Amino acid sequence: MSRRWMVAVAMAVSMAVMLPLMAQDVELRPDHPREYVVREGDTLWDIAGRFLTRPWQWPAIWQANPQIENPHLIFPGDRLSLVYIDGQPRLVRDDGIRRLSPAVRRSDSAGPVAAVPLSAVQSFLHEARIVGRDELAGLPYVVLSEDGRSVAAEPHRAFVRGLEGRRAGDQVVIARLSSQIEEVEVDGRTTVKLNEMRGNRGAVPVDRRPVPVGQSLNPFAREGKVVGYQLLEVARGEVLALGDPATLEILDAEFEVRPGDYILPIDPYLYDLTFFPRPPARPIPEGASVIGIQGGDNAIAHYQIATIDLGAADGIEPGHTFSIFHANREVRDRFVNGLRGRPAPDGVVGERVQLPPQFIGHLMVFRSFENLSVALVMDGKRGVRVGDRIDHPDRRL
Repeated sequence: MSRRWMVAVAMAVSMAVMLPLMAQDVELRPDHPREYVVREGDTLWDIAGRFLTRPWQWPAIWQANPQIENPHLIFPGDRLSLVYIDGQPRLVRDDGIRRLSPAVRRSDSAGPVAAVPLSAVQSFLHEARIVGRDELAGLPYVVLSEDGRSVAAEPHRAFVRGLEGRRAGDQVVIARLSSQIEEVEVDGRTTVKLNEMRGNRGAVPVDRRPVPVGQSLNPFAREGKVVGYQLLEVARGEVLALGDPATLEILDAEFEVRPGDYILPIDPYLYDLTFFPRPPARPIPEGASVIGIQGGDNAIAHYQIATIDLGAADGIEPGHTFSIFHANREVRDRFVNGLRGRPAPDGVVGERVQLPPQFIGHLMVFRSFENLSVALVMDGKRGVRVGDRIDHPDRRL
């Protein structure tokens, strides 16, 4: 497929996504500015949030024009004005009524304003890997590093078993098992759950492998049927010599390489960082929720990463946007059996009260797998936690 044809297809897909978004009703913030000067570090979501009550609808206020072969981009220093075209609010640059499109370059270098902060998602697009249960058992793995060390970093070497089929000079990913994906029943709905590995000490033992030093025989608390595993990249390596074990030189180590870490091919996943936020095309299953968080022990916030229990099998694609809610909580009303205006005495059990869901903010999917997706928390002042529910991006109550 020629480059020109690929560009034409990409533009056609983008327009197909944007046209229905432009037909949506948008609601301006009461305190929106009449104009705004773009700053370095701004994202399209941030800018739209200054004008709209629902910033996920930013494509609706950018004026897309299929006659423009190369859609205009906005850059730091551009002055944007809010005007009305055919009765609809639109953001335009001040150099005439030039139509804008939220297109971005596929790079985080200085240049046009990006849809989302690319630094927050770019590494995770390749660092997170999902493998099936049977696939994990067949992966090559690190036996030991040179000099018998239990951990190693560049420029050290590691010894690897199961690396047949590779050639000297091949580059590979060294990844560590982080979570087990289990199929569970929740409120009558079949979904998946992430169980994080206890202690994060290497990989789960499989039939043909010794248990790594210090590794628990039961690294997971299993709650359901195991359907896969999540691994995170810790380093890159280059095959120096084949054999059993093979010799691997450690390159670009983000973390130390440990015995039990897995060897994976370089991820061939092709990603598009031009995100167009929109609600999912299918109804959102009741009870859909956050099942994992990255970058926080108990809760995460703005521009951090969450995993949700909906994936490609549910029709989820990059750009799909959701509202997040703390799940319903039941609390005890200690006043009901106590003196008026005072808490009940210790040991007095009051009535149980069901609190309504509490709106937190929005998240947007940037990569989807078969049964789960990873998403970026786009806004909100409260921390996102495992178990929080997700719903249509327009819902706030």
